Amino acid sequence: MAEERDGRERSEDNAQAPRSMHAEQHGDGTMVVAGIIHELNIRLPPKQPLDELVGTTRELVRLADGLVIGTHALAGGTRELAGAVAEFTQAVDRLCWEVDEFVLVPDDLARVADKLAGALHRRWQTEAEQRGIQDADPLPVRWTSVDTKQVELDHSEHVWGDQTEVDLSGSLDQIAEVHRRLPYRRLVVLGPAGSGKSVLGVRFVLRRLEHRRPGKPAPEIFSLGSWNLADDSLDEWLSRQLRRDQPWLAEAAAEGRTTLAEELVKWRLILPVLDGFDEIPEPLRDRARQQLSRTSLPYVLTSRHEEYRTAVADSRGLHRAAVVELAELSPDDAVEYLRLRSPQRATPDWNRVQAEMKGNPDGPLGRALSTPLMVDLAAIVHGERGTSGAGKAASGPAELLTDERFATREGIEDDLLGGFLHAVYRDRPEEHRERVEEWYGYLAHHLGDSPDLKWWELGSRTLSRPARMVVVGTVTGLAFGLLDMLVLWSLMPFVTPKPPYWIAAVPLSGAFQGLLAGTGFGLVYALTDGGRAREPSGVSMRVLGRTRPSRRTFGRRLVVGFVGGFGFGFVTWLANGLGHGVLAGTALVPTLLSGLLNGLAGGLVSGLALGLAYGGGAGGPEERRPRLKGVIRHFRQRLGPRLTVGYAGGFSAGLVFAIVGPLVTDLATGGGAGLGTVLASAVVSGLGYGAVIGLPYALTAALAAPIPADSTNDPASLLRTSRTAVLQQALVNTLVFGVVGWLFYGIAGHIPDWVSFTLVLGLGIALAYGLALTAWGHWMVLARVWLPLTGRLPWAVNGFLKDAHRRGVLRHSGAVYQFRHARLKEHLARTYEETSRAYDED
Repeated sequence: MAEERDGRERSEDNAQAPRSMHAEQHGDGTMVVAGIIHELNIRLPPKQPLDELVGTTRELVRLADGLVIGTHALAGGTRELAGAVAEFTQAVDRLCWEVDEFVLVPDDLARVADKLAGALHRRWQTEAEQRGIQDADPLPVRWTSVDTKQVELDHSEHVWGDQTEVDLSGSLDQIAEVHRRLPYRRLVVLGPAGSGKSVLGVRFVLRRLEHRRPGKPAPEIFSLGSWNLADDSLDEWLSRQLRRDQPWLAEAAAEGRTTLAEELVKWRLILPVLDGFDEIPEPLRDRARQQLSRTSLPYVLTSRHEEYRTAVADSRGLHRAAVVELAELSPDDAVEYLRLRSPQRATPDWNRVQAEMKGNPDGPLGRALSTPLMVDLAAIVHGERGTSGAGKAASGPAELLTDERFATREGIEDDLLGGFLHAVYRDRPEEHRERVEEWYGYLAHHLGDSPDLKWWELGSRTLSRPARMVVVGTVTGLAFGLLDMLVLWSLMPFVTPKPPYWIAAVPLSGAFQGLLAGTGFGLVYALTDGGRAREPSGVSMRVLGRTRPSRRTFGRRLVVGFVGGFGFGFVTWLANGLGHGVLAGTALVPTLLSGLLNGLAGGLVSGLALGLAYGGGAGGPEERRPRLKGVIRHFRQRLGPRLTVGYAGGFSAGLVFAIVGPLVTDLATGGGAGLGTVLASAVVSGLGYGAVIGLPYALTAALAAPIPADSTNDPASLLRTSRTAVLQQALVNTLVFGVVGWLFYGIAGHIPDWVSFTLVLGLGIALAYGLALTAWGHWMVLARVWLPLTGRLPWAVNGFLKDAHRRGVLRHSGAVYQFRHARLKEHLARTYEETSRAYDED
């Protein structure tokens, strides 16, 4: 039934496909078989062209096999013909794999996949060089097929279809070819910790990318430990990870309803390497198994053996997936690798290590150096770099033969893990190496079970929500209060007459404003904590794009943006003007006239701002000419929510400021206008602030465009993009407040009031918002201030992380960091927790 359902889904997708399609044909035998099909006048049903073509080629294989058998029964004179037919059979058999990988997709989406493949190849090539995966003498990672006695498997008929089951054993360079042998392209790779699963994933991606043809799926590695099954299906999670690591894929697709990332996943143009099934929390593994079985995507999945065996117990395993297991290294392979990475004078000691491993393969040393991870660590700690190190790293291969120290496998592994940091930081003083170990220990402890080190989440797992709320509120309040003080002190020379005690009043004003801002934004931070609102920005503001939009496109967007902005501004400023007139006791007719003028002015400002931004800001070099209905829907989906959120936030801020300020004044002076008047004035103030704050957020949405595809997508570049987005938001906010403030203060000649309104409120609110409610702000407040202040991380955190990647302690996985191996992370976290516990007891 699952096979029939998948077939129906593919048929429906093909039936709905546009006419302009991209279907590449490659391979030496493709054109030959295509010609045979043409000559035989084989007609393919339009709804299932790929399935029928696969079936036809397989029928040709069976026919050729029959010819081979028949010709072998003839006289010796026909043996040459038999050989030719056998070669034809192999060519058609190879063609089956080519046909199975045909991708029938829209032309523009095929180009997106090609662009993505180029970006991935550059990134993984650089990462492989950084990790040393492309070394001339790599470790010989091998694997063997798994049978039902070792782990639950799907039925052979489901895994192999009508093909003959073959042995999948192979070595590292053959992983892509082994994957291609499987009809459904689903391969599970099992192995213990440190057996080379992650390295295998990188080699698979590079191999597929190097031999990828235009229009074919692009392979990418995804860490399963970051999959939140409670919120995302497999397709949604893959799309989200793609948008995070490749922000340009967040651009809307042709119809405007989905993103490019979602379309790539939907059309099976992503070949995921799902790394670390064992890192999914145990209660959720069965749900993950079900989703991975239902999907139509091909994939490669890696996992530790025991965790996978437990997850698939009493089931068919992962449907249609073949399973292989990584083999242990032999003593000869391990020592040969170690010898080539050490000075020649260390060869006799490595020979002694080899003799010990071969003479006692089940002993501590033989078991410890049976995985690529430990052999690689031994090369670092006791090889070329380790022998020139200091402290724990100042030892050679003979150290491994010390029976008193290394009586167990665990003892050898812990020593190698513990000496790793001392070896890679051998150029630093001993005290610095000790501090570095503490910093890495905190990072490993902070991650918990997650494999991804996200700079925008640093501190969120080790500090409680109330503690983070206090820290964020304090830093935000200090920034807002200091800005208020600086602006007021700068304006005082131009204020006449000066208020009494202004030197003391300015700090009091700054403290009051900082307290309000810190409390408000701290509470909002606590309410939104854990949401996706603080994920890093993958967009930048762009005016008119990189190419000039067509007049027709610009005109339609300009009209829709102006109408929407004018309606927003007219209603809000009309209500604000009428409210002021009523509070001032003005007559009805003047109040109406003032309100209409106020609304017209606000509507024109909002309409022109949103119209120009929306008309030219979202245009890109590949954007299609939109229809009016599509533009209106896009406006409503993209700008409407931002207007609403911004207006609600501004209204709340205006309400609070207009209530708290008079109440504090009343308490200080012992009098006031009364609660009713204060509340009415606060509502009017909220209407005004809502309009002023709502407009900048709509503008930033209109001007936002995904960062270009040729931009780097490592953690540091994503941090820079997020910082730039916050600064651009602050600039737009300040400019809008300046324009609106000029209408109320500048025209009347109240320049100091206009400057104060623009900087304190425009720039101050943007600064507070950026610090409290964005990914960059979370990084600044916690990672750049609080964690270094408490000694958990160095002050130059970004430089420390970059240096860690350069030294090979951390690795890049798209836009996040990861420890070079989970075993290293576990060791550092355990050591950090033991040290912290001992410190607390003392």
